[in-house]
Amino acid sequence: MGKYPFIKRALAGALLTLLACAAIPGARAEPVNIVAFGDSNTAGFRVFDKNAYPAQLEHALRAKGHDVRVLNSGVSGNTSSMGLARLDQAVPPGTRIAIVYFGRNDVRWGVEPLRFRANIDAIVKRLRARDIQVLLIGLRTFSLADIAAANGALYYPDFFAAVSREGEKDPKYTLFFDPIQHLNAAGYEAVVSRLAPVVESMLAQQQAAGSEPATGHLLSVPMPAARPQSAAQ
Repeated sequence: MGKYPFIKRALAGALLTLLACAAIPGARAEPVNIVAFGDSNTAGFRVFDKNAYPAQLEHALRAKGHDVRVLNSGVSGNTSSMGLARLDQAVPPGTRIAIVYFGRNDVRWGVEPLRFRANIDAIVKRLRARDIQVLLIGLRTFSLADIAAANGALYYPDFFAAVSREGEKDPKYTLFFDPIQHLNAAGYEAVVSRLAPVVESMLAQQQAAGSEPATGHLLSVPMPAARPQSAAQ
């Protein structure tokens, strides 16, 4: 035992280093990877990347002390079918949380509601099968709450709740000369002000679960009153 004291000292030093690292509160080898997956509302149509909602969400969460990366996987013009087709490339390995928001283009292009719902269900199922926590965003007049509940996902009823009243967007939050009324930087900031606390609750759930992937079953957002299943928004 006394022949190689330098080896024993080296091993003891390494052990102390590991214990010290483990004792640091909130220590994390890698940030939590979040993917924002959707269409132009996610991509940030005609705004700088830093002003689109994924970048603003990352900034807001980091300002609260959360070690996160938010990847913008939005593509302008995408329908739910297009999103489903590119899912594996859009949501890479290592993703812990996915925020899913499709439907505006499905409505605009007349996609059958049953087809739209089937696509969203398939997207959420595939993400949950990968142990990815999902925040599913619905349309104001077209609830997807049942799909979220059936798949253990968290549901957020209306992306535009912070910038509109009864479906009418406040012009100060939209781009000039845009008939579709995509949001400007201030509009995305308003969206993030409501969205960030919801994502924070998901991060807290993951921390409470330790190293095990969170199921999402314990999270909830107040649901709106039941609405007719019309796809128009």
